[in-house]
Amino acid sequence: MNPTERRLIAHIAAAHALTHIIELTYPVLLTQIEDDFGLRAVISGAIATVFGLAFGATAIPAGFLTDRLGSPRVLVYAFGGAAVMALLVSLAPNAWYLAVALAGLGFTIGLYHPAGLSATAQGIRQRGMALGLHGAAGNLGQAVTPVIVIGLAILVDWRLAYLVLAGLSALLAIARAIAHLPAHGDGEVLETQVAESPGLRDTSPDRSQATNHFWVPLLIVYAAFVLSGIVYRGAITFLPQLFEEFVNDEFGAAFVTVALILGAVGQLAGGSASQRVRLERLAPVIGLCAIPALLLTGVLSGAALVLAASVFVFFYFANQPVFTGLIADYSPVGAVGRSYGFSFFAGFGLGSIGGIIAGAFVDQWGTHSAFLALSVFMAVTVGLSCILWLMAERRGRLAPEAQPVAGAP
Repeated sequence: MNPTERRLIAHIAAAHALTHIIELTYPVLLTQIEDDFGLRAVISGAIATVFGLAFGATAIPAGFLTDRLGSPRVLVYAFGGAAVMALLVSLAPNAWYLAVALAGLGFTIGLYHPAGLSATAQGIRQRGMALGLHGAAGNLGQAVTPVIVIGLAILVDWRLAYLVLAGLSALLAIARAIAHLPAHGDGEVLETQVAESPGLRDTSPDRSQATNHFWVPLLIVYAAFVLSGIVYRGAITFLPQLFEEFVNDEFGAAFVTVALILGAVGQLAGGSASQRVRLERLAPVIGLCAIPALLLTGVLSGAALVLAASVFVFFYFANQPVFTGLIADYSPVGAVGRSYGFSFFAGFGLGSIGGIIAGAFVDQWGTHSAFLALSVFMAVTVGLSCILWLMAERRGRLAPEAQPVAGAP
């Protein structure tokens, strides 16, 4: 990466980390907020659902805005709006006000992913590594949220945490507004990626027409995002409970933090591998490695459980740069932003039913059973990846004579 590209990924990585810190702040502060407003669990849970739905609902319009206005402006809107809404959350006098302010915070910060991913995929030539760094920053944001947020809450109260988030969001919005960095719409970088990438080689004289024929593979990738989102939401919801029951009843969340840090390592490993191996071949291999670890998570206890769960998290997140790269490969020219919008909605919106599915298994057969059930969805994801691989082989897009080009994803 050249200095400009490094500055761009630094901006985007910081934005991604803050996005997931904001996303997880309410669950981390749930007990303090319930005590402050005297909320029952069903009400605080409903408020969390409102925020989550808002967070996922803006993904599709954010994708269209990114294609129309460019990612820099959308990122400024996302964090400028988040600064205002986080400030309003910190001033909430009652539960109704809190719910509305959190919904606004979800709507604004939900603009991030299509814009951030579009900027990363189209603004940096070493796309695989850039997507890996982007994903790792999100994992690290999730991992440090409990420490940062609870620390601020202990110092003063939960409102200080949202006040600090408002300040950080404002700083990011200002920095992105004044920075002169390439992002979505950098035609030279995008065209170079298309020309050099083994995954996008095409002998057709009209590449844009050929690209339009990739809608079936793109739908397969969207379906994989839904299934992968189900696995993510189900696992991340009940992993702390699993650790509390079968490892240590006081430090379950700490073990989840360790697993998420390994997820960040997985993101980097997947991004690095995608620089050297064609994405259609890489996706089923990484996914297949995750299944045994997920199955073992559903039967083990103690230190072996922590190890199995960490291996699963590593491989699960290693595949994220691969699939986000496939979205860019198969998206029509000029529509990368909206493609990321649909994929984010598929993974975080439709995939949110994973919590309900896993919860049903927990209620009926215990916490271990949820992870055994989630392994089925993971297996179907691998099956879809194999279909994508076979379709690419049939098109001749993975011809043996096509050698990887240095710096190509």
